[in-house]
Amino acid sequence: MIEIHKKDDILIPFTKIGDADWKINTQKIIEAIADNYGDDLKKPVSEEEVLALETKLGTSLPENLKLFYQTFGIADIGEQLQDFEEVDWIKDIWSDAPQYGPDFTEQDQQFLPYLISFSDYLGNGNMFCFHSETKEIYYYDHDDAPYLTKMFDLVDDYLKGCLIFAQNDFSENKEIDDWTEEIANDLFGKTTVRKWRY
Repeated sequence: MIEIHKKDDILIPFTKIGDADWKINTQKIIEAIADNYGDDLKKPVSEEEVLALETKLGTSLPENLKLFYQTFGIADIGEQLQDFEEVDWIKDIWSDAPQYGPDFTEQDQQFLPYLISFSDYLGNGNMFCFHSETKEIYYYDHDDAPYLTKMFDLVDDYLKGCLIFAQNDFSENKEIDDWTEEIANDLFGKTTVRKWRY
C-alpha cells in the first residue's frame, strides 16, 4: 500500500511509459487502487487482442497505450479505460441516432473524423480519445461547445495524470487533493487540469 502523509509521498509513476522504473511505480499505484476497492488486477492484453482492435478500427493505437495494455491490461487507473469492444470512432457513436448526439461546432468538425474513444471520464458521458494520425489525446466534454479539446501530446501524460489523481483515495488527509492538483498543474498546466477536473 502507498502511504501518503505529505506532498512528497505522492508517486509520479513515470516521465514516459518505458522509463526504467515505469512498471514498478505504475504497478504500485494500480495494486493500491485495486486493494482500496477490493478489486482483482486485470490480466495483460495479448498482442493478438491489440492487433484485432487495430484491424477493427483500421488504424494503430498509440504505441505506449499498447505497451500499457500489454503490461497491465485494462486496469483501473482511477478513470475507466474502455473495454476493447467499446473503443470506437467518436463520429460513429451517434450515427444511428444523430438527434441524440451533440451539435458539433466547425472547430470540432476539424478533429471529429480522426478521434477514437478509449476512456470514459468517471462514466459521466465525457470521454478521452486519441487522434488516429497524430496519436494526440483529446477530451470530449458533452457539456461545453466546442466539445473537443486537445489535452495532451502523448497518451503517457493522460495515464500519468490519472495515476497521480487516483492517489487522492490513499489518505484521509484533506490536503491530498490540493497536493495532487499542484503536481498536475506543474506537469500539464492549469488550463488543462481545470478543463479535465472541473
